[in-house]
Amino acid sequence: MQKTYNKVQIEECNQVEKETKSSTLLGSKIYSQYTYRWIILTCYLVVVFINGISYQTFIPNAKQFVQLYNVDEQIITLTGTIYLIMQPVFTFFASSVIVKKGFAVSMSIGVILTIIGYGIRLLINKYSFIFAILGQLFLGISRPFILNGQTTMAQNWFFPSNRMAVLAACNAFQTFSMVISVLWPANWIFKDYSYNDQNKQEGLDLSIQLQYQQFFLSLALIPVVFLIKNNPKTPPSGFANSDHDVGFYDSIRKLLKNKNFILILCTFSLYFGTLKGFGLSVPYLMSPFGFVDTDYSIASSLLIIGGFLSAGFVSKLVLKFKKYKAIGIVLFIISLVLTLLTYPILMIELLIPLCIQQFLLGFFLIPMVPVLIEYSCESIYPLNGSFSVGVMVSGATTTAMLSSILLTYTSKGKDSDKTSALVTYIILCCIYLIGFILFLFTKEILNRSKEVEQRASLKQSVFYCQQQLKTSMVNPDAVQNEQIVGDYPTEHPILDSHLFIQHPEVLNPDFLEQMQNDEQT
Repeated sequence: MQKTYNKVQIEECNQVEKETKSSTLLGSKIYSQYTYRWIILTCYLVVVFINGISYQTFIPNAKQFVQLYNVDEQIITLTGTIYLIMQPVFTFFASSVIVKKGFAVSMSIGVILTIIGYGIRLLINKYSFIFAILGQLFLGISRPFILNGQTTMAQNWFFPSNRMAVLAACNAFQTFSMVISVLWPANWIFKDYSYNDQNKQEGLDLSIQLQYQQFFLSLALIPVVFLIKNNPKTPPSGFANSDHDVGFYDSIRKLLKNKNFILILCTFSLYFGTLKGFGLSVPYLMSPFGFVDTDYSIASSLLIIGGFLSAGFVSKLVLKFKKYKAIGIVLFIISLVLTLLTYPILMIELLIPLCIQQFLLGFFLIPMVPVLIEYSCESIYPLNGSFSVGVMVSGATTTAMLSSILLTYTSKGKDSDKTSALVTYIILCCIYLIGFILFLFTKEILNRSKEVEQRASLKQSVFYCQQQLKTSMVNPDAVQNEQIVGDYPTEHPILDSHLFIQHPEVLNPDFLEQMQNDEQT
């Protein structure tokens, strides 16, 4: 027996209800997190760490490398500089790859370039130290392909409530890797070595030992190429599907014309770029007060630990109140006060008060990294967040290079004394104060959150029409007082309105009225 049109429509509505409960509503899916996200996050953090330890491989023992390879000190410094400068050079290209191909492809490119870079450095003893610079060049090029994808990875795999903690973990591992890049050669390889003409070969052997250790460690990244995935079957939020089709050059132009983003960029660069540049001078600044390298390692570690522990708490605050600027002002004020207390605490010449101060500084300052990244992504939306991250990391990298030169000069390096330490800390506080003032001029523009809320509202409207349609065909008299029913999770909606229903004309009120009349007849 041939089915009538009304019966077909009723069966289709029943199928819609079944698909809703099984998380597939005619092309739409309910937000969900997958256990595989931890594998994705682990892979990403491992790649960030192994790539980051290459930064200062040659700088801590610059004097030994100058004598071992008969090169100028500027050549040794170039190994770190060329690694950093590749970030702003390749950031837009890497971001365009992320937008067009996905962050998994970008990560794979970064992994391959990282392994190649470490492999090239193995040739420094056989041929020339120029291969160390060439290896650092490849490692630097890989950096934007890795770092620029962190927001995309967080959006594709984690609920909004977890994203800032994820971004904080990424920043913590990046900072931690740079600390290890100093400690590895200085404290573990060349710890007991001092160059002279008789032990030159011993120094060359230690150098190649360092290169082989880091190369074999980089080989551990090979499985990442096969494990990394761009996104799960269903996204954790509407952000994952909210990217608009904006051209590469249009993205650059719109990004650089966004005054609010420029203010956020300047704040981020002045705070966290200067923090990284300042980190190179900290061992020299601590030595006049009787602290040794081990004390510096402990204090730096507590700074990172404090930031990591507070990231989850701060992310919940931002998610609940959506007050990026207000929360940022509070955190920046506390961080500035703690920074001002650094020199008086150093005067005490006790490690425990310094560790407490560094832990608290990290607790209030480091969480601003993900807050500012999310703040910038909101400001530039609908542009892809990878462009924002790339430019902000590039700005921080450039500021780190410039501030390291300035602060190393004011601290007088190994000839540092208490007066030079005081001058350096005053300059640091002034830079932070300028960044804070610029942050006060930012505007809380939440473009991305507003669109997701609009999508949620639209989804509820369409779903209500579907419920009304079904009710009208089954019981026309029940339509007037009908409420939205069902167990559809409204807090995690995602909607592709053009795929919501095969026959969009059923949402027309005239059509609904006609269907009710036909059913009554």
